[in-house]
Amino acid sequence: MNFALLLLAIPLIAGSSIFQCGVPKVKINEVIVRGRDATPGSFPWHAAVYHRKGRSDSYACGGTLVSSMFVLTADHCVKDANGYVLSSKRIFARLGVHNLNVPNLQTSQHHDIFKIHRFTESQQKKNDIALLELSTEAVFNQHVQPACINREEEVTGQSGVAVGWGFTEDDDVSPTLQAARMPVVSTTTCLEYDRDTFGQTLDSSLFCAGYTNGTTGDSGGGLHVKRGDAWYVVGIVSFTAQREVESLLCKKDSYAAFTNVATFVPWIRNVTELLSLAEKGSVTVRNGQDPEPTRRYPNYLPRTCGNFVYSRIVGGTPANLFEFPWMALLAYRSEGSGSTEYDCGGSLINKRYVLTAAHCVYPTTPFQVRLGEHDVSSTIDCNPNDASDCAPPVQDVDIDYIVRHQRHDNRRKQNNIALIRLARDASFDDHIQPICLPVTQALREQKLQRYIVIGFGFTEFLGDKSDILLKATVPAVSRADCQKQYDRYNMSIGESHLCAGSVEDGHDACTGDSGGPLGYPVRYNGVRFVQYGVTAYGRGCGTGASVYTNVANMMDWILANMQA
Repeated sequence: MNFALLLLAIPLIAGSSIFQCGVPKVKINEVIVRGRDATPGSFPWHAAVYHRKGRSDSYACGGTLVSSMFVLTADHCVKDANGYVLSSKRIFARLGVHNLNVPNLQTSQHHDIFKIHRFTESQQKKNDIALLELSTEAVFNQHVQPACINREEEVTGQSGVAVGWGFTEDDDVSPTLQAARMPVVSTTTCLEYDRDTFGQTLDSSLFCAGYTNGTTGDSGGGLHVKRGDAWYVVGIVSFTAQREVESLLCKKDSYAAFTNVATFVPWIRNVTELLSLAEKGSVTVRNGQDPEPTRRYPNYLPRTCGNFVYSRIVGGTPANLFEFPWMALLAYRSEGSGSTEYDCGGSLINKRYVLTAAHCVYPTTPFQVRLGEHDVSSTIDCNPNDASDCAPPVQDVDIDYIVRHQRHDNRRKQNNIALIRLARDASFDDHIQPICLPVTQALREQKLQRYIVIGFGFTEFLGDKSDILLKATVPAVSRADCQKQYDRYNMSIGESHLCAGSVEDGHDACTGDSGGPLGYPVRYNGVRFVQYGVTAYGRGCGTGASVYTNVANMMDWILANMQA
């Protein structure tokens, strides 16, 4: 039986095994001329997408697993027969499936869909791409692994392998996963073959491949090419010519149109936050590592830190010059003008590291850190009450690399923390000093009634950023009370969070302060300013408690991911 298809590196840790995208544990027989049965586990990224209708469900499309939380598929695969977009509750995915009729319960995984991400409203068969965000993480093993994502837009002339449960020459869906090799042909070749089908649709977001292809049953599946030891998904099955008018069966001797995955990499990166899709030439963002319980990590944090001269803080007022010398600003390049923008904060914790929020470093990655800034509108910062009392120049330090918490979940607001390693040592001066962290057990267990938050954030909800560093005292909020405020947003407040702020005083950290420090002066080698929180998220300035990453809870992770 001949088979016709309309289709089909960053290490990922699962338990003690390392899974690299696009490298299956089962060897793929690369001598594939026509369709043939795939070896179980040889294409562990291929997903089966199902539609629910009432109490029944049916296989609808293929898909490609690209991370532990996302399946890449076609936009038309998230619609019903009438073209209406389905709700996420009416779609689910199965991973690790080889035989559709007899799923192996030991190798297959069922995943409901949390959210459907669509690029835009697809028109004239264009933008035929969607991402299915899983409700639960996929567990990587021999039968379930992600594919790598292609970033090279020009694939003409390359030979790829399509996989799926496509229709056979007898118009039956194959129960077992099939694989077929097919070349990518030029747009000209495709148009010369069938201008009626492809003439109004082909552009840079699509390409043609085939000679032999399958049918609607494999829509959404991937076309993969091998580079080195890894397989990359380069295309998503979109459409082909129908065999006859009002027929759902496709012509077996027709080319198939594929969505060009590389064209949509920026969108995929923004949705999935995949580190492997960071812009070329940008700062490297690494996944952090879990601390080993039995290992004692070196303490690279300075003993002299957090020097603080107390001054009464009322509301959101300008900070005094030299008052918070550990404040850092993260610099980003504007996509349009290429100018430098400061959109997140951080805290200097030693001469080489800045602590910040994970959402401040990915998917948009800073390239530089500014230290010693007090007034961004002024080249020289001076005491407004004494013009002769001025700070030395700021230090703009390039970034060596960034370590983001390996389980950062921006959707669920978990593990929102990152370390920035500077390309060179910061030079300590009166305006540049490290903050203290809760390194001792006594500091970690400290129960405070209030905190001080600092930053260049919004002065009011949807207002303008402040040119001058601001400070505000905010009351501590228990996790129980904080959870009540965030229940409506389906967010879970746990040990890794710390809450502060209230509606009454109207002062808290706003968007511009993301990644900045929350702390308070406590008794530690005298009186030192200790950081207890990293500004994570809130509901708007002065509208209730804001949520911070609990630094005390993250101390083991911080020490485990620092170097000398």
